[in-house]
Amino acid sequence: MKRQGFTLVEVLVSLGIMTIGAMALLGMQQQTTRANGRARDMTLAMQLAQNVVERLKLEALAWNNVTANPADDLRSSDLLRTITVNPVASFATLPGRESSNAGVTRALSNAFDYFGTDVPLTGASAAQLAQIRFCASYRLSWIFENNRAMRADVRVWWTKEAPSRSIIADFPLCADDNVKLNPGGEHFERYHVVYLSTVLRPSAS
Repeated sequence: MKRQGFTLVEVLVSLGIMTIGAMALLGMQQQTTRANGRARDMTLAMQLAQNVVERLKLEALAWNNVTANPADDLRSSDLLRTITVNPVASFATLPGRESSNAGVTRALSNAFDYFGTDVPLTGASAAQLAQIRFCASYRLSWIFENNRAMRADVRVWWTKEAPSRSIIADFPLCADDNVKLNPGGEHFERYHVVYLSTVLRPSAS
């Protein structure tokens, strides 16, 4: 009995089909990996924005008076008193500082690494600056008469997929100049940005 095998053409066609299928699967895997990475960054950015909102709410606990002079009312709050000096509707750089709780002191910054950990910028080395992936800023504005309530907007931004782009080169020390990220700004199309808003009120009258 004569046994029949596969011809060379059949083998080549089969290999071609397998290669096309494998390339499609590989491309789908790459797309899935990128999508997961973008989703992770978006989730972490929202968490960082919420973190900054909570810092602002804690600062509002020092807002105990409402008078005709907001500068006096807010003098105990490092973050909130900037509303008396910054232009209206302008984003300001989140100042770095230290927070102590239960004997533990940690640095609070406007710059965060891949894991969302604050990166202290004071005296930071080039290696530390290279770890920065996210930056944050905030904007305050009055929304109620007699300075009894203010709106706080927080924005967190990070680079879109571009290996050659450096967030620190574009925004030295993560400083928000209130221009580059705004519509029509130099980096408006180059960065992902998330916003989160809240309302702050005095803790007592």
